[in-house]
Order: sequence, then C-alpha cells, then structure tokens
Amino acid sequence: LQCCDPYIQDQYDNLSAQSHRGIEFLDKYGQFIKERATIETEYASKLRRLVKSHQTKKRDDEENQLTVCKAFAMMTQEVTDLAGQHELIAENMSAQIVKEIAILLKELKDERKRYLSEGAKNQTALHTALTALDKAKKAYEKAYKEAEKAEDNYKKADADLNLSRAEVEKARMI
Repeated sequence: LQCCDPYIQDQYDNLSAQSHRGIEFLDKYGQFIKERATIETEYASKLRRLVKSHQTKKRDDEENQLTVCKAFAMMTQEVTDLAGQHELIAENMSAQIVKEIAILLKELKDERKRYLSEGAKNQTALHTALTALDKAKKAYEKAYKEAEKAEDNYKKADADLNLSRAEVEKARMI
C-alpha cells in the first residue's frame, strides 16, 4: 500500500534511528566521564604515592633548613594539593555527572520505548485505514461503473419505443 504522503510514513523509522543514536551517544558520553573519573582517581593516587615516597625525613632538621629543601617541600605540598583537586574532580564527576547521565539515560530509554510502542500502534492503525480506504475506493469505482451502466440502460430503454412504460420505469429505478 502507498500512503497518501510517503514522507510522513518514512519519518517513523528515521525518528526511531535518530533517537537510538542519541541514546547511544549519551551512553558513550557517560562511559567517557566514568572512565575519566577513574583516571583522575588513579592519577591522584599516583601523585600521592610519588610525594610520599620522596618526602624528606623529619629528623634531618639541619638539612631541611636549606632553601632548596624548603622549595622541594613546598613543591611536594603543591603536588599533594593537586592530587586533592584531581580527587575532587573525580568525586564530582562520579557523584553528579555520571549519576545524572544514568538517570537521564533511563528516562530517555523508557520514553523512547513508550513512543516507539505508540508509533507502532499508529503505524498499524494507518496501515489498517489505508487498507480500508483502498477497499472503499475499489467498491466506489465498481458502484460508479454499475451506476453509469444502469444510466445508459435507462437512456436506451427510454429511447426505445417498443418497451412498455413499466419496463422503462423499472430501468429508471435501477
């Protein structure tokens, strides 16, 4: 069956594919953020291990008074602070972004499923309506041809002087 407007009929599949690609993209983005949070956590942990392995001992007070040693201690403190910032970034990504994406993803999948189900019902109803329209069109064409034939028969009967008035009236009624 041909729909009266094929552009409308084709959009169901296009919308289905487009919404699926959008959900897949959001899922990939969520995975990216989750993996990045893991990397941020690992990076922060490795920075802390690095600082811990290179910290100066407290007993070397005389040596720690040197400017170079103080600068090194300040630098290790900055690296520790940097590690803390990366941990904070990872926590915020995991707690906020990944969680929100998971919620949004679930909502979108449910909504898409609902709309696709509704669309499938509408496609079925459209197909049924088009089938009924086609049947009605064929029945109309058949009835129209019969009506034309009956009208022609009436005109012939009316013009024929050999037929009785009853027969002409019967042809007119048909």
